[in-house]
Amino acid sequence: MEAIVVATIAASLGSAYYTKVSYDRQRKAVKSANRSAKENARLQDEQAKLALAEQQRKNRNLLRQQQATYKANLGALGTSNRSGSGQTYLNALQREYDIEDKYLQNQAKISSDALLNSLGNTTNTNLLRLNSLNSESRLNSINSLGNIATGLSRTMIK
Repeated sequence: MEAIVVATIAASLGSAYYTKVSYDRQRKAVKSANRSAKENARLQDEQAKLALAEQQRKNRNLLRQQQATYKANLGALGTSNRSGSGQTYLNALQREYDIEDKYLQNQAKISSDALLNSLGNTTNTNLLRLNSLNSESRLNSINSLGNIATGLSRTMIK
């Protein structure tokens, strides 16, 4: 009879050990997924900022080119670009550039916010998974202790 109790205890302890090993492995995988998601979000954010800076640079260059072309045309006609319709046109070009730049910045902010929301959702999902693993591990430990206690009580009763 005692052999059965010893076997039950050994099986329960073995089950508890493998449950703990499995829990540790899964916990490490969840934490690794969180780190990976954060790094991925950081890289995407950096890439978006670089793309924004490049688009702004292209727009500034285009504005300067348009302004220089218009000033050259005015100069060729012998009119001034400092007053009148010439200045109005140049101001309109500048306003158009400013509006486009503000639009690009707003789009970048929306994209960045969406990226942060996605990262938050991933982190929350992984946290829920980790909490579930914790609960399962505790339950398995309690069950293992219950099995050991049942085995011991059977021995004492007989």
